[in-house]
Amino acid sequence: MKSIQIINGRQAAWLLGSLLTGGGLLSLQHELIRTSHMDAWFTYLFPALYVLVFGYVLVQLSMRFPNMHLFEIIFALFGRIIGTVVNLLLVVHLWVILMRDLLSSGKFIGTILLPQTPEEIIVLLFMILLMFYGRTSVEVIARVNDLFFPIFFLLVLLLPFMLSNELDLELLQPILTVPAIRLWYSNILGIGWFGDVFVIGAFMHTMWSIKQFRSSIRHGTLMAVLLLTIFQFLQVIVFGPNLPGNMIYPSYSLVQQIHITDFLDRVDLFILSIWFPVTACKVILIYLAFLTGVTSLLKKRDYTLLNSPLSLVLLMTTLLAFKNTTEVFSFGNYCSPVLVLAYQPVLLIALWLRMRRFPIRSTEKNRHGPDKDSTQQKSGQPQDKRDRPPGKHMQNRLAHIPLQSWVRIGNLLIFLCFGFVILGLSVSRDYSFAGMICATGYWICLIGMVLTSHMEMNYVSKYSAKEAPDS
Repeated sequence: MKSIQIINGRQAAWLLGSLLTGGGLLSLQHELIRTSHMDAWFTYLFPALYVLVFGYVLVQLSMRFPNMHLFEIIFALFGRIIGTVVNLLLVVHLWVILMRDLLSSGKFIGTILLPQTPEEIIVLLFMILLMFYGRTSVEVIARVNDLFFPIFFLLVLLLPFMLSNELDLELLQPILTVPAIRLWYSNILGIGWFGDVFVIGAFMHTMWSIKQFRSSIRHGTLMAVLLLTIFQFLQVIVFGPNLPGNMIYPSYSLVQQIHITDFLDRVDLFILSIWFPVTACKVILIYLAFLTGVTSLLKKRDYTLLNSPLSLVLLMTTLLAFKNTTEVFSFGNYCSPVLVLAYQPVLLIALWLRMRRFPIRSTEKNRHGPDKDSTQQKSGQPQDKRDRPPGKHMQNRLAHIPLQSWVRIGNLLIFLCFGFVILGLSVSRDYSFAGMICATGYWICLIGMVLTSHMEMNYVSKYSAKEAPDS
């Protein structure tokens, strides 16, 4: 394994997008519809906010402890004894979600594609895949994810057009009329899956720029929210507010409804061939974080020696952990929120309080690349004019917008999304048209958040790429 690993902001954003979307499409969405019915597609706001808060803490830690991952930082903050206890808790959590994801993916494949194949064989093949990538680094899985996640993202964006003959807007109404407590319960369920974001902390030391790390967390989170919202929205508008709650895999059933002309009616197989590698990348990323956590207990970074024994132990515990699909779904949907909320908020507060004693050690000049002020002093001319990328007039105007403006616009759109939901819950029961207006505003703000985070990431990457080392 390479001693120095580097991934850029785009790769980190796409890895986070795969991490948050890979498993939630399997078992969570039918539970959200059972809870919130036609308003289930509003249930990713609080999970997204939770990830952004977690990401903010990780960025602050990275500024104070450059070139260290989360497990090493915990040792530095809490000492050897308490740090070992905290890291053991994180490793156990990684072990649990690995068993959850391996079995849920295996049962999906066994139900949809290979019904005659024993479940043990499917999990064993998946474990062999993990063992293979366990001898590599996060750079490898980032490059593999680069091949599939953009295609998956585009396919999900095209789903409304491919399902245009199946859409029924009347199934969506009335909008934002469910009790607010039900919408809150659905958001809590989402936090159970979005709590996997701490996995990205195992790879903080691989980011060349802290600004890239911050922008990639924002962009990856908002991309995942957009993709999951589209799936949830289409399930309601195609099947109605009740039927998806009784389906085992409503997302797959949704894709099966795609019929392009009379001879192309198995588009689901093509989409499945793209979605499965994205899910595999998610599980491999968690597995690499698991190996990193275990080796950190031994004060090492090279986890390749522990790859084979840990994978065999993981295989045995996975096969013995759950009896049937119902137990896997119940654990993933209802136990995961309890597990996440039982310790992660306390851990975040403790990390925040402890890290304030340490000064910020990483600077823009030695880690992010050239900052704006220093470049202006060297060149004697404004940075925006000198580094403005070639392109059309509109692209030049967008490139002229400073980084902080994109961040502020994105934050404003996030608060507007919350405002539209709160306003809709308050008045939609009396004025049905208010629900439609709030839903439209919600969609506009959601798409705007993804676009602004994309511009923010591009802005940061443009300056960080100048001093990035060759991978």
